[in-house]
Amino acid sequence: MNLAAVMDDLGEALKTIEGLRVFPYWAESVQVPAAVIGWPDPLTYDVAFARGADQVELPVICLVGKVDARTARDRAAAYANGSGPSSVKAAIEAHTPTAYSTVRVARCEFGTYIVASVEYLAATFFLDIIGTGA
Repeated sequence: MNLAAVMDDLGEALKTIEGLRVFPYWAESVQVPAAVIGWPDPLTYDVAFARGADQVELPVICLVGKVDARTARDRAAAYANGSGPSSVKAAIEAHTPTAYSTVRVARCEFGTYIVASVEYLAATFFLDIIGTGA
């Protein structure tokens, strides 16, 4: 699996969410709302014999706004919905991938991230991805 291609492919899936700025890499600064595709933890080789498949868990961090803003809460809730036009899960799982075989948005966790000295409320989605290992 080409990790950079997987991250770019996920970025294309997220671009279907109106108004969401997408970064398939860590950016030095962002304008919210923004989705940043992080590095895998872990990257597991050979989940199928003879280099048949590799597996990664990739985070997608949706930075939504200042921690104490009601609009940030509302955006995070919309992105965390299991369906609908702002659903991260729906956008990623409906996408036809070119760089991996399957993806499942396994869970979402809420917290804060600091980017360029600004603290943002974030919804972090964890994706379970399997792709060809060869």
